[in-house]
Amino acid sequence: MSADLAIQCAGMTRHFGALPAVCDVDLAVPRGVVFGFLGPNGAGKTTTIRLLLGLLAPTAGSVRVLGEPLPEGGGRVRERTGTVLEQHGLYEGLSVRGSLEFAAASYRLSRRAAAERVERVVGRLGLADRLDDRPQVLSRGMRQRMSVARALLGDPELLILDEPTNGLDAEAAAGLRAEVTDLASTGTTVFYTTHLLAEAERLCDLVTVVKQGRVLASGTPAELRRRARVERVRLEGPRLAGRLAALRHVPFHWTALAPDAVRLTVDSIDDVPRLVAMLVAAGVPLHRVEPEGQTLEAAFLRLVGVQETGQPVEDAAPSRLIVT
Repeated sequence: MSADLAIQCAGMTRHFGALPAVCDVDLAVPRGVVFGFLGPNGAGKTTTIRLLLGLLAPTAGSVRVLGEPLPEGGGRVRERTGTVLEQHGLYEGLSVRGSLEFAAASYRLSRRAAAERVERVVGRLGLADRLDDRPQVLSRGMRQRMSVARALLGDPELLILDEPTNGLDAEAAAGLRAEVTDLASTGTTVFYTTHLLAEAERLCDLVTVVKQGRVLASGTPAELRRRARVERVRLEGPRLAGRLAALRHVPFHWTALAPDAVRLTVDSIDDVPRLVAMLVAAGVPLHRVEPEGQTLEAAFLRLVGVQETGQPVEDAAPSRLIVT
């Protein structure tokens, strides 16, 4: 394994009986990046996390994290990894201070060192004035910060965040994203699962898209946008959404944005003049035709085989592209 890689998987596969949860997954995650692991429900994200922590053994293939082979080195990897899962698992009977000091003791710190570590972490995450509160009186955003604080107590080389902004308000989510960016800038590798594609686009240096346990594509958000080969165009006209819905045959995918505005999704911008001419010939008045910027969300939907209308895309094909 290259010393520059925090995570390296080759052909990683995990079956539960006859059910394949993770299939032939290759990952190469450099140290010090925010790595987004994206996929719909049932894509194998949680199983992958358990494999990366050494909590499950792969059925086939190899897994190395922080230079350790897994699952043999799982204990050593977990000592060097902080984890925030969807279920925060906080100690409801303890204050924030007590809960964090109890967690710090698991890193074999002295009482004084544990207290100093807690003070440093809570100061960084804005919890210093809530140390005497119990988790049940904290907002969801504060509880999530507390979970992150606990994960940081061991000064982890790798931080695994599973849907960390799920349920947070906009302010709390923005604060957590800023913390993730700061952590990566100091050398911590962040493995970040999310279903919020705009969030991944803003935050992640590299992303991998998975579906049904298989990698569809990996690269930077910009590379995935290019890989998806999808263009979006905004059309505006009076009662346009209703007029399109009334047409017997519409040879393109579209999404209503407002009664007078729709978004076309096409494979090539060169198709747009032909489609506009077809609509005008059908008596559909158009006042505006404007290309939109490509987004990671559109690329993701294309890659997993779903258009923004929710309809499957028959020609979506897996990619073996791996960017290191």
